[in-house]
Amino acid sequence: MATVFYDKAMVNVSFNGINENILASDCTINLSSSQQPLYSIGTKGTLGQFPTAARVGDISFNFITSITGSYHGYQGNLINYIASGVKHSTSSQCSGVEIKCAGITGYGYLNSYSFNVGSNTVSTSSAAFTLYGSGSATPISGFLFNNKGNTVVGVGTSSPSLATGIAHGRTSDISALKTSITAPTDEGNIFAADYSLSMNHNPVYMVGQEFPLTSFYTTAAESVNVTEDIFNKDLKFNETAADYRLKLKGFNSAGGVGTDIMEVGISGGKVISTSASAGLDDIVRSQKTINAAY
Repeated sequence: MATVFYDKAMVNVSFNGINENILASDCTINLSSSQQPLYSIGTKGTLGQFPTAARVGDISFNFITSITGSYHGYQGNLINYIASGVKHSTSSQCSGVEIKCAGITGYGYLNSYSFNVGSNTVSTSSAAFTLYGSGSATPISGFLFNNKGNTVVGVGTSSPSLATGIAHGRTSDISALKTSITAPTDEGNIFAADYSLSMNHNPVYMVGQEFPLTSFYTTAAESVNVTEDIFNKDLKFNETAADYRLKLKGFNSAGGVGTDIMEVGISGGKVISTSASAGLDDIVRSQKTINAAY
């Protein structure tokens, strides 16, 4: 019987020999086949439905932002490591990612990643992958069966490990995003930040084969929306680009600020919008958006 309860549906991600179980709260898997009916004059009705594109799948999941993994000197979870590596890559070709959930396996590329940081709340993240397959390998394989997660703390290669240590708004440092003004001199307090990254990939298809020969990373767009209590009326026509570094942390065993840090760097970001809003029973809050492109 294929009935699988949620506690046996761990999300596992593998990339370049690194294998991590993700602290996911949900997971959605899709597979589609594009078909088009053909018609001709002199004939009533369709000649049949025929494929117009290769089969393609996608996997998306929301997860708790874990930070105690360590990959080639970079702390954090494997999704953040993949996102940082791809967006800063100077190579057009990038390695695919294998994602497993409840016995279903997909092979593809990260196309979106996001997380939030709020006051006194646990940080949560989301990720989505487009699954193209490769050569004779289909985008999605497997069948539903129990896949219980392992509870080992840390990271692994040959066997999956579980990266723990939870990023929290109380302990994280996102002060790099603060707005400062000079007339009058003032500096904002940050209440929340929502980060997002989207990446584009171009699969290359050849005659005689359904799935791509290879796939190329092309461009990436990055954005962070910041909620503060200061309004910058001096938004420039052409703002100066700046680099920002966000530091997500959790708690240590004594309940203080942990030493593990997941850093997210934004390169060449520009403030593109600013706004303020007032509502009943609350302070006046402002919002600004910082965009970066790669």
